Amino acid sequence: MNSIINEILANKKFTDTRIGTDSLREFSNGNTLPLLGTPHGLNYFAVQTDGRSSWFFNPNEREFQGFRLTHQPSPWMEDFSYMTILPFSKDLDTEYQKVYYDTKKSTFRPIVNKIIYESGEEAIITADEEAAIINFKADSEVSFKISGPGIDFSQKDGKIVGEVINYSGCEDEDFTMYVEIRLDCDFELENIEGYFYIKTKAREVNLKLASSFISEGQATYNYEKACDDIYDMIGSAASKWEDYLGIFDVELTREPSQYDQYEVYDRKDQVSMFYHCVYRSFLFPTKFYEIDRDGNEVHYNTLAKEVRTGKLYTNIGFWDGQKTLFPLLSLVATKDYEDILEGVYNSYKETGFLPKWLSPDERGLMPGTLVDSVIADAITKDIGSDLADDLLKAMIDSSEKESDDPHYGRYGAYEFRENGYISSDKHESVNQTLDNCLSDFSIGVAAKKLGYDDLAEKYLNYSHNWTNLFDPDTKFLVEKDKNGKFKENFDPYDWGSPYTEGGAYQNSYNMYHDFDKLVELFGSKEAFKERLDELVNADSNFNIGHYDCVIHEMLEVETAHFGQVGISNQPSFHLPYLYHFVDRPDLSKYLVKNLLLNYFRYDFKGYPGDEDNGSMSAWYILSALGIYPVCPGTSEYMLGIGLFDKVSIKLANGNTLKILVDENYHHKKFVDTIKIDGKVIDERKISHEDFINAKEIVYRLNIIGK
Repeated sequence: MNSIINEILANKKFTDTRIGTDSLREFSNGNTLPLLGTPHGLNYFAVQTDGRSSWFFNPNEREFQGFRLTHQPSPWMEDFSYMTILPFSKDLDTEYQKVYYDTKKSTFRPIVNKIIYESGEEAIITADEEAAIINFKADSEVSFKISGPGIDFSQKDGKIVGEVINYSGCEDEDFTMYVEIRLDCDFELENIEGYFYIKTKAREVNLKLASSFISEGQATYNYEKACDDIYDMIGSAASKWEDYLGIFDVELTREPSQYDQYEVYDRKDQVSMFYHCVYRSFLFPTKFYEIDRDGNEVHYNTLAKEVRTGKLYTNIGFWDGQKTLFPLLSLVATKDYEDILEGVYNSYKETGFLPKWLSPDERGLMPGTLVDSVIADAITKDIGSDLADDLLKAMIDSSEKESDDPHYGRYGAYEFRENGYISSDKHESVNQTLDNCLSDFSIGVAAKKLGYDDLAEKYLNYSHNWTNLFDPDTKFLVEKDKNGKFKENFDPYDWGSPYTEGGAYQNSYNMYHDFDKLVELFGSKEAFKERLDELVNADSNFNIGHYDCVIHEMLEVETAHFGQVGISNQPSFHLPYLYHFVDRPDLSKYLVKNLLLNYFRYDFKGYPGDEDNGSMSAWYILSALGIYPVCPGTSEYMLGIGLFDKVSIKLANGNTLKILVDENYHHKKFVDTIKIDGKVIDERKISHEDFINAKEIVYRLNIIGK
């Protein structure tokens, strides 16, 4: 066993899963969990150190409360269908004592955790798509404690079967996860005040479990098809991760310099951070479907409360993922992308609306229906073409109606069509307006791609409606009442509604599809550049505004001291790239290089804010490669600045692209030349087609921009 773990530890691509986990409700350094499982898995497992809240793991806390089977996509969403299993020995009666573990000697990797108790005992867990195995060795008799709300287990025919009913939000009040557990030794099961204890006489035990959202019989099938041997399961999980981690090969090729003694950045840690971001980018969304004994794909429809055929996915906010995560998938994992689109369409068919935030079903959070961006980006890149017409019809249908249930569909859709904006009496009216415009752009470009020119013109015209909120006096987007009157006493430092998780600085320049129009409203590129300079150089302060307290995003902007560029959150992801639109791409490169170098690090406080289901990790990956998709659906990327000496990428079309950076020193933050397949290019953007068919891109860096 130790040789396998040592082999995993030696592989730089199998990241320490604790990166970004040292977070609090009040301040986020990622708000991630050390998730163990397989890419897009049905289940994940994570060490629990404090089960009193959704911040149930901290890497500095020594108490070990067990391995938690979890479906939590974010602490803000909370967990569903969860339970915790604690291995312990007779020498440590957990009814009276706590278990502590060695935080430095223990191992956290995507496919295996090895927890070293301070008493010297060892617990090892590995997990595959629907199953897991826990191995526990002790000097006395081994037991397991199962805890969690809404759990019920019984012993039957030499195995343990159970049900878990707990959730943070669901259409079905009886939504159930079925669990099957077996041990490789004799055991007894006891229920003591709602905690279930599995007691054995053995000193080393392998506990195997599997789960299902379909039925008890499906849980049995999921158990039977999973590996019985812990070594085999580690190998199976490793193989699945290698398919994704192996997409990228990062090399540090620059010869050492005498001046490296002054280097303040650990280049090897930067490589490790890159692979950690790859790991994070393929965790979500998670599968919400299973394969039955007849080979059919089946999922549980929580609205109809019945099992249906077909794919379905969960644990994803499309408001978060549409900007970076799905554009990354469009380059390297188009099969995943197509599968997720099928799940999106099934969700539409079952609810009548395209999904916004799923966990496990529609939670109705965040403005707009930005799954439209995900669909449009796929259609314009010829991904999921079989469903393209159906998805376009679903986008149009979802854009033209409202639901009696505010969880579903566009908020204020009728008012938006009638007035061209969402009025200030509705929550987050500016961002709702912006995101509706972006969705209409998505419908327009998808219709154009599919040959529906009249539809395209109609929706592309709608996409300019954000101009109704452009205040010519302040040159910010400002809320309007139903009578068309702008808010008085406007202050761009005020946070909250009419904006989302920010203020006017973070949210006035989010018309990703329409920056030429924005520059026109500013009067000139020079005038818009002045506003960008102001945004970047502004004080990093805030007013609480419509929030009733200081929220973590406020503190993250304030303490970053990067002006009002809140790279800690999605509304600011594209802001460093906007200098491209005023013919100063050199300034974008300078900002991005500084962000990559100074705001991400390979430690427990790894991220500058909420990582959010791979969205921030994908921002890091794309930016480190030297590209950025400012607007999904346009099939183009801004060319930025590469971070690594050499990266080889296995693209989804079978091509291998090499991205090289010459003169790659941390103090060189500008690009001298960009060569694509040996030809120097002046254009600072590249089409999706040209990118995926290129063989080599070379960035040569400079100290002074031009």
